[in-house]
Order: sequence, then C-alpha cells, then structure tokens
Amino acid sequence: MEKKGKKSLILAIVAAVALLAALLLKPDVVEVDSYTVNRGKLVVTVQEQGRTRSRYRYTVSAPVTGRLLRSGHIVGDPIKAGDILATIAPPPQDPREASIARSVVKAAEARQREAGARLEEALSNFQRANDESRRRNDLYERQLIGIEVRDLYAQTAVAAKARLDSARATLAAANAELEAARARLLGIDANLDSEAVVEIAAPVSGTLLHIHEESERVLPAGSPLFELGKGNTLELVIDLLTEEAMKVRPGAPVTITGWGGDRSLAGTVRYVEPGAFTKISTLGVEEQRVNVIGDIIDPPPGLGAQYRVEAAIQTWSGDDVPRIPLGAVFRRQGGWHTFVIDNGLARLSQLRLGQRSSEFAEVLEGVEEGQQVILYPSDLIDDGVKVRSVNQQTIAGQP
Repeated sequence: MEKKGKKSLILAIVAAVALLAALLLKPDVVEVDSYTVNRGKLVVTVQEQGRTRSRYRYTVSAPVTGRLLRSGHIVGDPIKAGDILATIAPPPQDPREASIARSVVKAAEARQREAGARLEEALSNFQRANDESRRRNDLYERQLIGIEVRDLYAQTAVAAKARLDSARATLAAANAELEAARARLLGIDANLDSEAVVEIAAPVSGTLLHIHEESERVLPAGSPLFELGKGNTLELVIDLLTEEAMKVRPGAPVTITGWGGDRSLAGTVRYVEPGAFTKISTLGVEEQRVNVIGDIIDPPPGLGAQYRVEAAIQTWSGDDVPRIPLGAVFRRQGGWHTFVIDNGLARLSQLRLGQRSSEFAEVLEGVEEGQQVILYPSDLIDDGVKVRSVNQQTIAGQP
C-alpha cells in the first residue's frame, strides 16, 4: 500500500508539472491570420474530368466480304465527300457469291429505308419538341409556368435536334453503303474477274479520326474500317453523378482547363442526356452517372477528338453575396462554426451557410459584413482566447 501511495504521488506531481509547463508556455495573446467578411461575387461550379469528341462522327464499314487493300491515308488527313478511302478485292465469284451480293444490296436498301424512316420520325419529334418549347417559353414570359418547366422543354428540344442530326448522319452512311453494294453487284453481273475491286468512298467531308484496319487482310462484310469526323466541330462530353447533373442547365458556362494549353477555354452546356448509366468508380463503387454535352467556344488549333480535359460547369452565381472563406469555417457539434475577433478575443459563432464554391461560402446567419474571422484556427484557439491579427489575408486575389 505504501508503494502504491508513492506511485500515485509521483503521477500527481508529474501531471502538475506538465500543467504548469503548459500554462507557462501558452502565449498570453495568440497571433492569427484573419479575414474581413465582405460581399462579392460567388460562383458555384461542378468539376469533373471530360473529353472532347467530334460532334458528327461516321463509321465507314466494309460493304462486302473480301481482301482489303492497304490504304494510303493516315489519321488526321482531310477528307472530301466522295474521296476513295480504300478498295476491297472480292474473292473469286460463283453463283452463290452472286446471290450473296444481291442479298447485300437488298439489306443495304432495307437499311436505307429504315434510316429514312428514322429520319422522318426524328424530324417529326424535333418539330413537336420545338413547338412545345416555344409554347412553354410564351407561357413563362406570361408568368404562367416556372423557369424549371421552361428549361426542361428547351432541353428536350435540344436533345431532339441532336437525334435529328444523328438520323441524318445515319441516312448518309446508309446511302453510301447502298452505293457500294450496288457497285459490287454490277461487277458480278458484268462477270468481272477476281481482280475487280470495290471502292469505298467517303460519305461526308471531314477529318479522318481513326483507321481500324491498317494492314491488308481479308475482312467480313460489315467490319469497321474508318471513322470520320464531319468538319472540325468538337464537343465536350462530361459524365457527372446524377445528383450533380440535376443542377446543370442548358446554356450554363463551362471553364475548360487541363487540355494542354496555358489558358482556360470557354464553353457552354448544350444539353444533358436524358438517360443515365452505371459506372464503377476507382474505389469499386457503382455510380449512376449521366453525360453532359457542351460546346467549346473558339477551340484552339491542335485540340483533337478524345482529348482529356478538366471541366468546371457553373451551376449558380451571385454578384453581391455576403461571403466567408472556407478556411475560416469548421464543423462542430453537427453544425458550421467560425471564430470572430471581438475586441481582441476569439468568439465562437455558429453559422448558417448557403451556396458554397471551392473558396467561399454564402453567409446566411452568424456573422455580419465587416467582422473579422480567424483563418485556419489552430488548437490554441478557443472561445474567449486573446488573439491578435498579424496578417489580413486575401483569398484567390479577392479582398
């Protein structure tokens, strides 16, 4: 018992010495960095990686089974409509091959009719969506509906226009396939020898984006050969989580970085795809995501399709917003708090925040304009501690 009492006494002495040392070392006044709560511009964005792609893409396929002859084109070549992309030498012909070739023509004709029907359907849907969008816009101007309803119908009209453009592209490709199939049939009917070739022409003018088959070899009909991009038009594809995509509206500004240049590019959201898809994250979690399609304003030379970019989509902005830097706020007891400098003392203040950007948060309650708050408070800061501001900081060049 005597040893146990001595041990307790020693521990009590050590604790007292430690407490005394802490009190002696603790400064009377803690020097802090501060920031004056003010009003200013606040921009809220959703940031995600994206990629570029050609807005109008065409895949050119082999119309017949045969031996593909090596093409002289390379990726990046400018292509004009009607240019010969490749030639296919058919195998020796017999009645069975002739019958197959005629069937290929019939199939190409059926695909052409199907593409034409889809184009008519897409045109009808676009006209109806466009009319609905105009009517909703008139109702909005008369204050009979809200902006969300107007934007929803506007987005539907934009998506219908994109499907109409896709249907036109599909019909153009079907026409090209039919022409190639008929050319092959004419060769059979003329009893051409095995050296007769089928020339594959470009359906549109544009840029050669990808060559699927560079070497000479035998391919079955329908094998993809080339991918063309019509003109030099690029678009953005940014896949967002569905809950983030709900905040995005057509026409929203997009800031594009990480594309390889020393400046940011500007863009706008054209539409949000109506259907989502499942994607496995890097952590192995299933996520529901949706593609946001945008346009690049004045794309720089050299920026091509399938380039990776960083995109920040603006979802909210205000020009005169009471704001506080995120470095001055922290979570405590389930709520947001900050330390306000009041007559040289740190005072804990509970906050109610609104919109938040990567640097600032909108202040709804808790602090007033002109009050000084402590940036990045250390463990020495607590309610009632004496403090002195030694550095009045700015955030991102903003006062």
